[in-house]
Amino acid sequence: MFLRSRKRLQLRTGIELAPFVDILFLLVTYFLMNATLANNPAIRIELPKSDTSQAAETQPLMVVINQDNQIFVNDQNVPLKELGKTVSSLVKDKEKDQVIIRGDKRSSYQVVISVMDELNKAGVTRFNLATDK
Repeated sequence: MFLRSRKRLQLRTGIELAPFVDILFLLVTYFLMNATLANNPAIRIELPKSDTSQAAETQPLMVVINQDNQIFVNDQNVPLKELGKTVSSLVKDKEKDQVIIRGDKRSSYQVVISVMDELNKAGVTRFNLATDK
């Protein structure tokens, strides 16, 4: 008579982590590949067109004028009279740092000129008007 030792089958209770980790990596990969990395500002404006526009090399301070002639600096609504003080506090070197004015094509031309005047009064010498190609 031979004695055989029989192994009992054990029931596994619990969650297998390997398939869970695989699915997690697939989901992360999917969302990373489908994420848009463009700068989508919260204030929607439609820029005017220009044939000679160029892309900015650094991250300048953005002054946005929407179609209702409201002025925004860093997505915060700023009255025209306080624009110079606000920009002065945000710009470190007024001669080297650049300010971009993004005005909606339906905004008032006078508001754009007033913004430029306030920037000049604040000592900002480098600013550009943003356009689309």
